[in-house]
Amino acid sequence: MIFFGAIVPILSYGAQVWLDSLQRKSNASKPRRIQRLTNIKIARAYRTTSHEALCVLTGIAPVIIELENTAKLYHITRGKSQDGCYDAPLNYRRWPHPANVIELKNKRDNIYYQLDIYKDGSKKEKGVGSGVAIFVDGSLTHQLRYKLAEKCSNNQAEQRAIVKALTKLRSMHTIEGSQRTTAIHTDSRITLEAIVNPGNHQSLVESIRKEIRTLEEDGWIVHFTWVKAHDNNPGNELADQMAKEAACDNRLQTTYQKYPEGVVTSELKCLGLQKWQNEWDNTSKVALT
Repeated sequence: MIFFGAIVPILSYGAQVWLDSLQRKSNASKPRRIQRLTNIKIARAYRTTSHEALCVLTGIAPVIIELENTAKLYHITRGKSQDGCYDAPLNYRRWPHPANVIELKNKRDNIYYQLDIYKDGSKKEKGVGSGVAIFVDGSLTHQLRYKLAEKCSNNQAEQRAIVKALTKLRSMHTIEGSQRTTAIHTDSRITLEAIVNPGNHQSLVESIRKEIRTLEEDGWIVHFTWVKAHDNNPGNELADQMAKEAACDNRLQTTYQKYPEGVVTSELKCLGLQKWQNEWDNTSKVALT
């Protein structure tokens, strides 16, 4: 806990700037020496145990690999060479003015909603998909399916479904006046919490807020409600089915390809493990352990 909570953050401070200097053995030996002292305490090992063996005994990757991953994560998510496929938060210059921040409104029992929208997201081994079912006066009128890139998360699929549903509302010009009332049913609490969180500026979340603001300015009443998943709700079950179909349908065009930071972290961890394995295979100290 002390190593990851205090020592690693101190060692990795500004690593994206000075990481190349660790190519010199004299520089690389300094963080290794610090990790070695910590690993001896964690493993309760003899002081003659090699650095390579201590990393394996403690299950902690060599600190050089940790520093490299920290620097790579920065360059991908925040650096000038930012990966175009990374789902970066909206730049602060494009944040809406505080006076234009929307308030997420909950569904009310005393309002008749002309439209009921059910949406869902699904992440399978074969892909990621979003499904939207739109009911007008209780009758199913639209079934929408969208495919996302395989690296996208289930939360992104949920949010993408809401964006597409709201966009579809803007194109329904036949509904006018007092009929412009809609209730959006979702089984994702995470998505609802993200929309109301003023500190969340992810691109999909901001797109949802923008669409709601546009619809309200056009006279729409847009309310949200949480529904329990797999609770024999026909609309929600239909949206779930369409999302699963979209995830597995390779004929659908991919409509969203940006992946979250968690995917970047996982990929860097896998690459780090491969490098650690190669170092272990090539070291001459393995036989002594």
